[in-house]
Amino acid sequence: IAATPCAAEDDNCWIWTENQCQGDDITTNASYEANRWFTPARGSDGWQESFQDYDRLVGYAHLTYSSDLASVTVDVIATHRDDAVLAYHFNGSAAGAGPLGRNSSSSATFTKAKDSGPLYITVTAADGAELELEPVDFHWDAPEVSPEAGNTVYKGGQKGAIVEFFGWPHQDIEEECAFLSQAGYMGAKFFPVQEQVMSTQPFQNDLNPWYFMYQPMSYRLGGRMGSREDLRNAVHTCRSLGVRAYADAVINHMVGGGNDANPDHRDTGCTYWGNKDSSLSGGQSPSYTQCYSYTVGNYTQLPPSQEFPAVPYGPSDFHCERVLNSWTDPLDLNAGWLDGLVDLNTEKDYVQGRIAAYLTDLVSIGFSGVRVDAAKHIAPDDIIGIFTKFRDNMGGSLPDDFVAWLEVLLGGESDLLMCDPDSGYNYGSYLADGLKAAGFSDEDVEKIKIWNSGYPKEPQNGYCTITASRNAIQNDDADQQTEGSTSRDMGDQGCVLVEDCEPDEHRQFEVKLFEDPNGMSDNDVDYPIRLILSSYYWQGNSKGVPDGLSDCSLCEGDECGGCQTTVQWDAFDADSCGYDDEYTRPHRDITIVNAMRGWMGLTNLSYADVGLRTC
Repeated sequence: IAATPCAAEDDNCWIWTENQCQGDDITTNASYEANRWFTPARGSDGWQESFQDYDRLVGYAHLTYSSDLASVTVDVIATHRDDAVLAYHFNGSAAGAGPLGRNSSSSATFTKAKDSGPLYITVTAADGAELELEPVDFHWDAPEVSPEAGNTVYKGGQKGAIVEFFGWPHQDIEEECAFLSQAGYMGAKFFPVQEQVMSTQPFQNDLNPWYFMYQPMSYRLGGRMGSREDLRNAVHTCRSLGVRAYADAVINHMVGGGNDANPDHRDTGCTYWGNKDSSLSGGQSPSYTQCYSYTVGNYTQLPPSQEFPAVPYGPSDFHCERVLNSWTDPLDLNAGWLDGLVDLNTEKDYVQGRIAAYLTDLVSIGFSGVRVDAAKHIAPDDIIGIFTKFRDNMGGSLPDDFVAWLEVLLGGESDLLMCDPDSGYNYGSYLADGLKAAGFSDEDVEKIKIWNSGYPKEPQNGYCTITASRNAIQNDDADQQTEGSTSRDMGDQGCVLVEDCEPDEHRQFEVKLFEDPNGMSDNDVDYPIRLILSSYYWQGNSKGVPDGLSDCSLCEGDECGGCQTTVQWDAFDADSCGYDDEYTRPHRDITIVNAMRGWMGLTNLSYADVGLRTC
């Protein structure tokens, strides 16, 4: 591969300019697989314990459940750079060894009657390399949702109100689930739970801004808001109280170009920076991108490319680099690098399968569904492929209470995205028909919903060729929290609480969401998933999160002078009556609670009924 540096303002500050898309090409040439294995070897400069032996050994666990979800086959998919003999260990027991070569696998089957998780898997190679995989949870270990939440008004998890907890640590959500249960909410939505970018240096003057949560470094469940154990505890506690849990699935892309583990970055203006860290306790997973790089790998002697060994993804699992210039061109929408985020090649069978395995892991730990972030940047046919593989992992049908909602921001492209089934890029009837053609039952198609970004101003644009029963709706949402956001236009039909909206006005829109939402013809059937955001107020100009990890006292290095701090606030407050001054908590407002309960056919409550005697 010819590695060509670009010209620069200073001849000493060239950077590699590899893998740029040409014309309508969107794939990364297979020759870039030679750039793989950039991770430093154990004991060499730049290596850290959390890098394991990713310089030559990668793998993941793939789960396939029986149709009754009472057994699961765990296939370990492992790749060794040099085709070494591999051995597999399930909870310390060797499962077999042999000259299995690249992409080899070893399997074991576990049953609900005899086995409980988490399952720990290690792969060892004859050359001494060792790989410890992410723990495996079994679906049956998650508590059954209590009889209260099984009440027929929730239609088995297909109708109800879900509270989105923006910036809430897992442990705080766990504590809040007692209130959600008493109030009658169906579920709690967690923001991204996978390993994500973190840093000890400011980015655009903010230390760990909120949007770093949407830059995955791996699919390991160790996000900013808590560890895998914290997550498991929270999800299981909520389920035992009758509250379902939902995850924010970031599956279109990985990190932003240059936001990776490579210690050597610079731009053509001779600004240098090092590696990013991650949210994972015990050390980050290695991650590499082609952007802002000027060094070569010790093993490859080639520049870095897109490589995420803990997934694992390699260079050909991504689209070539393409600026997203058009919001009306399906090719750009699907393959463009949104805001510089390295874009997954979701047309590829392996990528679809790996994403499906990640969704299976989320459901196995106890989630009842997912929000799919940036879904309009994943082609409809690729969405069908991903959910087909996920369905097959779950025994041939979607779990009974499963629900997904796809974030399809319409902008001015509602005809392309929803209303014209022949547009070539349609999430309306084209997607529904494609799911049916892939063998999805009508019942399972209903479980894959579109988040209607046209609501409340132009709700008809969010269903067009499908029924409103396949819509999820919301007033205030996380993408609108920042000043100047153009993600949605609510006009005078809704407002964002933290952006100069008074609580009384905001309350009216949230009540309307449940009692008389725009575009509704049957309030019992239409918009069966309705979401309410629990957020927080910004501190000055900072776009950090008040979990303590955006506090500039944690800043290191020479760039801390302009750091805009966000100090720690408590997300959980057992005495909150809603509409607070730090974390907002509108879901606790009794007027909103009773509007929601009325929609669900439940009786009104007082503050005292939900344990709040001082409101």
